[in-house]
Amino acid sequence: MNKGRVSIIMPVYNSAIYLRETLDSIVAQSYENWECICVDDGSDDSSVEIVKEYTNSDSRIISMIRPQTYKKGGNSCRNYGFEMSNGEFLQWFDSDDLMHPLMLERKVRLLKENDATGYVICHTAYFTGDNLEELYPYDQCLNSDNVLLDHLTYKTKFFTPGPMFRREFLKDLKLFNIELKRHQEREFFFRVVLKDKNYGIIDDIFVFRRMHSNQLSLAANKSSEKNLMKFIVNKMNFNNFVRSKQKDIGVVKYFQDFFFRFTYRLFKERRFLYSITSFYMSLKALFMRSNHLL
Repeated sequence: MNKGRVSIIMPVYNSAIYLRETLDSIVAQSYENWECICVDDGSDDSSVEIVKEYTNSDSRIISMIRPQTYKKGGNSCRNYGFEMSNGEFLQWFDSDDLMHPLMLERKVRLLKENDATGYVICHTAYFTGDNLEELYPYDQCLNSDNVLLDHLTYKTKFFTPGPMFRREFLKDLKLFNIELKRHQEREFFFRVVLKDKNYGIIDDIFVFRRMHSNQLSLAANKSSEKNLMKFIVNKMNFNNFVRSKQKDIGVVKYFQDFFFRFTYRLFKERRFLYSITSFYMSLKALFMRSNHLL
């Protein structure tokens, strides 16, 4: 482990149109002890060539290709990048977003000043196309009194580039689920807050999220599978909650209501096996509440 170094891990896939601007925002960081591991996911545009261009001028930028033994997708690239990194701190980032010049410096400072803090989160705003002059902050509710429930109900919002982690915090935590094409951040970050709800907060907008028509997230929103994926991820979250031994009646009620509601929704979509499973999960949550297992 390289003491004090930030490992920035960035999946890259056909990002040529925005990639230079993203890399420039990383090179411009006031905190200079970093490495940026760019993991290409099989781009067929000039993304690889652009990364290599930056690698030739700045040795802190590292070009990698996702191995064929790893499943295609951003989750695999994030996990592989973590395995190849050696920084004390971990920062995931997206190849079309931008960093404020002070982002790494402020996050590292907070973590160094608070030894017991496993991760720190800054605020995120979005912009459309190339219009960085018009920023729209997200209402993220990072200082929640009940982050478990607020995370599940979308009141508290974590975005992939928002947190910076200590490597030690992530050591025993399974990273991104490579089987998920949707809600992977929701599933991962719920496991994060189950492990530790006490994170550091930077009350500044340091991540600028670009919204554009080519985003995978926008395509996923139009998918006919989105209800099924939401059910699958909530099933994972419920099982992780039960295993965590956390006690929160509001969280259990959320799961009970969700699975009961999705029992009918999945049945209506003729997903009968999933519908039966959803009904069973709602009964399990009801049993936990009624038998005071909280």
